Amino acid sequence: MKLISKRNWQRNYRQTVIDLIHECFPPNQYLAEIDGPQLVRSEGPVFDEILCDFAGKTWDQLDHTLITHHQDAPLFMSYEGFLKFLPAFLIDLFREDTQVLHIVWNSLLEFRFEVRPSHSQIELNNDQILCCILSFVRSSNFPLDTMIPRRTAEEYFHNPSPEAAFNMLTLGLSHERIATIQSQIEQINDCFVIERWDQG
Repeated sequence: MKLISKRNWQRNYRQTVIDLIHECFPPNQYLAEIDGPQLVRSEGPVFDEILCDFAGKTWDQLDHTLITHHQDAPLFMSYEGFLKFLPAFLIDLFREDTQVLHIVWNSLLEFRFEVRPSHSQIELNNDQILCCILSFVRSSNFPLDTMIPRRTAEEYFHNPSPEAAFNMLTLGLSHERIATIQSQIEQINDCFVIERWDQG
C-alpha cells in the first residue's frame, strides 16, 4: 500500500479515501468467494430480493441507486455478506444524500460484537479498519483526536460521529493493533497540520 504520508489528503480527501478503499478491498478479490445464499442470514421474500440484486456482483458493482433502494440490506445480510459489500457502503457515505450512515455504523458494531459467527475467520485488517474510520470523517475534522476516552459498545449505537469513529472501530482490538491504526491517523493529522501551518 502506498505510504499514508505520500497521499493527497488535504487536496482531495474524499477521492483519496475512495482510492484507499479500492486498494484495501480489491473488488475482484475481496471475499469474491462469498455469494448466493451465503450473503444473507435467512430465507424469505426480503432475503430473496437482496439475493436477486446482490448475488453475482463484486462490491464495486453496487451503485448509489441500488444501495439507497436496499438501504436496510445490512439488517438482512450475513456477517460475510455485509463485509463483502462494506466498501460500497463506505463510499456511499461520501454522498450528501446517503441514506446508510446510521445503518452502516450500527451494523459495524453489531456484526463485531453480537452476531459474528464463532467459526468465521474473516476479520478486517488494520488498513481496512482505517478505511472505515476515514469514511465517517471529513477533512474539516482533522487533526483527529485519537485520545478521547473510550465508551462501551452500547453507548456507540445510533450515535455516529467523526470524533467517535476511531474509538468505535478499534474497540476490542489488541493494544498493538490500536497503536498501529493510531499511528496511521497521526500521519494523516500531520499532513493537515503542516498544510495549515504553511497557509499561516
